[in-house]
Amino acid sequence: MTDTFEGKIVIVTGGTSGIGYALSETLLKRGSYVWVIGSRQESVLKAKQSFSKYSNAQFAAVDVTSADAVQKMVDDCVNEFGHLDYLFNNAGVGMMGQSEDMTLDMWKKVVEVNLWGVIYGVHAALPVMLKQGSGHIINTSSIAGLFSRPYRAVYTATKHAVKGMTESMRYEHAGRGTGIAFSTVCPGNVVTKIFDGIEIPKDAVPVDEAVNIILAGVEKKDGMIIFPKNTKKLIEHLNANPNDMEKFMIELERRTRVTYLEKGELYAELPHDIIKI
Repeated sequence: MTDTFEGKIVIVTGGTSGIGYALSETLLKRGSYVWVIGSRQESVLKAKQSFSKYSNAQFAAVDVTSADAVQKMVDDCVNEFGHLDYLFNNAGVGMMGQSEDMTLDMWKKVVEVNLWGVIYGVHAALPVMLKQGSGHIINTSSIAGLFSRPYRAVYTATKHAVKGMTESMRYEHAGRGTGIAFSTVCPGNVVTKIFDGIEIPKDAVPVDEAVNIILAGVEKKDGMIIFPKNTKKLIEHLNANPNDMEKFMIELERRTRVTYLEKGELYAELPHDIIKI
């Protein structure tokens, strides 16, 4: 284990549950000063109790759909520590269903959290990092940002947008030599509470493994961090083979429809079995 994150100032949105919680805990163990951000006061208080032994933890309830709230989050951090090394724009919400059933309010909710929440974070952190001549912004997309899953139109739209936006800024700042790095995190299935009470997908990785992959990629300043490995390999193959992509997506739609729409059960698997790589 390296000391890359020791003493660094870090903000993690969505830090009170799932990947964000595990990410916050690992960074705290590795000596970072972490602002653990949650959307609700209750979740923040619970995380505060869980992380009570870490003197390097700070906590705040922040509505990432509010530009003012996100700006205050960054301002408070910089006022406290003088700078900001890493911003993990990790907060997000899922949405699944038939596209014709998605109300405008559903669209707005997902877009405001998954896309505008990231935009607000970047907008608030960039001036700070430009002034200090360093920093790293890590935006969480999804494998749904790499290909378009059926019955997840609104979610897929936001995750494609996050991926494209982050890649664009990565090349822009690398070319200008601003000292600011950008990474896009594209997780597949990760074992978190989202699978409580249901069968865990066969390709899911433990959350601690997911965090280690993310932080290893951040240390190397990788532009794209995709996992699990078999999912990354599958996506690379599908993008290079349009005929297999068509076959794969048709089967994915069928299995999702049968499992989710007809049986009412969450379908999170990817049909690895129909494509030979």
